[in-house]
Amino acid sequence: MIRVVTPGLHATLQDAGRTRHLRRGVPTAGPADRVAHAFANALVGNDPGEAAIEIAGLPFAFVAERALLVAVTGRDVRLAGRDRIAGWTCAFVRAGDELRIEGHSRYAYLAVRGGFDAPVVLGSRAAYPPASLGAPPLRAGAVVAVRPARVDASRGGLAVAAPRYGDVARIIVGPHDDRVDVASLLSSTFTVDERSDRMGVRLRGPAVAANDGELLSTGVVEGALQIPSGGAPIVLLADHQTTGGYPIAGTVIAVDLPLVAQREPDESLRFEATSERVAVAELQRVRRDVLALRASID
Repeated sequence: MIRVVTPGLHATLQDAGRTRHLRRGVPTAGPADRVAHAFANALVGNDPGEAAIEIAGLPFAFVAERALLVAVTGRDVRLAGRDRIAGWTCAFVRAGDELRIEGHSRYAYLAVRGGFDAPVVLGSRAAYPPASLGAPPLRAGAVVAVRPARVDASRGGLAVAAPRYGDVARIIVGPHDDRVDVASLLSSTFTVDERSDRMGVRLRGPAVAANDGELLSTGVVEGALQIPSGGAPIVLLADHQTTGGYPIAGTVIAVDLPLVAQREPDESLRFEATSERVAVAELQRVRRDVLALRASID
């Protein structure tokens, strides 16, 4: 188990999320940056969707109550303890070690070999605080259980290169491109609004013209790019609502959604169109890399 010393601004347990309950109005939850979350788990030999701690607002400090293999991922992260360890690296820590996750990442992830334990609610350990689903946000002094697993100190030091968190996100245009000025959307540069959260990234910039008249509410997905009546785009994230009535100009492809989620307030963001073929090929590539990394641990 670990004991939380400094919880950051907001830290929760997140696994892959509860994907089978959207039709009942239950948000998926899960990690805002699914790529970083999956690699953190793979680095310690877990299944990619195992429960890890998502930290919004570093630093985060904890004490390992027993020997552990840990990994920290995110946009710009590192682990400080007896030594300073780069992010995206598997590290062996001894019982009693106090460690601190530092850096500049809107969302950072801490995974441990075996995965964190918490009650399963509707098939998932993912926290969704607005509906009190899953474990509550972590506070100083909280003890988080770790599921049993073999810890091999020789695995420490394995590392992978962090992905590039750029400022251009690829989208598949539609389904409401007949209602939205897509050309304006793709030619504009936006900045991230400070009101962004796990529900969605709100953007400021040139207003995108959209006709929202007579549009029935429809199901929405993670990555959907909504255009409200004011013309300020919103990219939906893990805690998004299950239906919406705003026109959807496009959907950010899965491998680029992490760079959207990780953009800080006042940073820029642009969009470019791509194809479903590219989106699927890129996602398959990332999944192969994650599974190959996990297999190398076993």
